[in-house]
Amino acid sequence: MFSVKNAVRVALMQTGVIVAGVLAAGTSMKVWRTLVGPDTIPAATVQLLSFGPLALAIPLVWIGSVLVLRQRADVSDGVKALSFGSGVIILIALVIGIGIVIFHPWLNVPWGVRPEE
Repeated sequence: MFSVKNAVRVALMQTGVIVAGVLAAGTSMKVWRTLVGPDTIPAATVQLLSFGPLALAIPLVWIGSVLVLRQRADVSDGVKALSFGSGVIILIALVIGIGIVIFHPWLNVPWGVRPEE
């Protein structure tokens, strides 16, 4: 069985990834406007900035459900371990998803080419 301490650590890591992703999206947007132009900001970056704070509900819902399952006596240890493992999977998915949103536009920047004014 997992400890509450480890579950809280995973939830804090999930929160940290979300916060870092929103901050990185803001930085990317500012730099993108300077280098490429304000008309070509990637939609994924704008959406992460707009709806990223809503993603903070993900760790909250996960830690709540894991702690409720941990307290129940009628749930097997396998299900409890699986619920903890789902938090690690959510963390990995957040890192990959936010990483793609942040780094993919920079791989397609038309360096040195500015939009015509």
